[in-house]
Amino acid sequence: MAGELRILLLAALFYSVSAHADCVKNQSGNVVCGAGQCEIDQFGTVYCAAPGGGAIKDRNGNVQCGVGYCESDALGQIWCSKKPGGGATIDSHGKVKCLGGCAVGATNLCQEAQQ
Repeated sequence: MAGELRILLLAALFYSVSAHADCVKNQSGNVVCGAGQCEIDQFGTVYCAAPGGGAIKDRNGNVQCGVGYCESDALGQIWCSKKPGGGATIDSHGKVKCLGGCAVGATNLCQEAQQ
């Protein structure tokens, strides 16, 4: 019984994270939204990840996205979880650790936000 309850709670948590959309104001002050996390690039354009995905600006101001959430390591490289809704964090040595393993963030995983 306790095992079944744990599975249901984890499924509900995963569903709530993967169903999360993000909205931000663009450079014109308009609210734009995406299916996943959104970020504004160096030119003021808003880019968003797919549902359950992360979006983060690299050191050059370009938005990189991932299947899961992303973090930047000590060298400025963007790493994202390979699992939708999967977390990413930085350890005490400046390395990124991701749920389900890490993949390099990519601009082709981003989509321009919609108004």
